[in-house]
Parts: sequence; C-alpha cells; structure tokens
Amino acid sequence: MTENILIAIGFLFLLLFFLSIPFMIEVWRTVKGMAQTLETLNRDLPAIMNNLEEITTNINRTTITVNREVTELSMTLRRMQGVVGVVLGVTDVLRRQISFPLARTLITSVAAFKGVRTFIDVVQGRTRIDSGDRGKR
Repeated sequence: MTENILIAIGFLFLLLFFLSIPFMIEVWRTVKGMAQTLETLNRDLPAIMNNLEEITTNINRTTITVNREVTELSMTLRRMQGVVGVVLGVTDVLRRQISFPLARTLITSVAAFKGVRTFIDVVQGRTRIDSGDRGKR
C-alpha cells in the first residue's frame, strides 16, 4: 500500500511538473523581456539624465532672470507711484491755494466770444443760415 501511495504521489508531482511547464516558459519570456528593457534603460538613461540636467539648468536660469526682471519692474513701479503721489500732492496744494475756477472762466469766455462774433456778423449783414432756415432762403 505504501508503494501505491508513493507511486500516486510521484505521479502527482510529475503531473504538476508538466502542468507548470507553460507557466515556467511564460516566466522565462517575461524575465527575458525585462532584461532587454533593463539593458535599454541602462544604455539610454545617461543621455536622458543629461537632458534633464540641461532642462533644469535652463529653467533655473529663466527663473532667476524672470525674478530679477520682476524685481526691477516692481522698483520702477514704486518709483513711478512715488512721482505720481508727489504730483498729485502738488496739484492738490495748488488747487487749494488758487481760488479761481479756470474751467468756468474758459467756458464763459468762449460763450462771450461766440456772442460777440454773432453780433458782428449781424451788424455787418452776414447772417448765418440755421438748419431750420435753409428751406426759406
């Protein structure tokens, strides 16, 4: 009986071995593919790393340049802001010290000039034709 059990166990191990052959072949193909991939990576990785280093260096230089330009622009804008503040302060002080309304005087002067010109035209006999009088003459 023990011989029969040993034969059965041997037969099961032999069956398990034959059934695992396709699995072992697939594992062997996978390992072979991984070895090729690893070889390709080892061959191309230094060039990829050099490219990444160059890209990083260029980005760092660009960042430094942009930061410098932004700082200079910010300083220029602060100076301009200061100049505008001074100009506004001076105009505010001048506006408070000068009490005559320039705009009102200018509008009144233009209206008076138009009135005088119209009066002179009427006295000299040159009348202007208004849009409503065009059909009458």
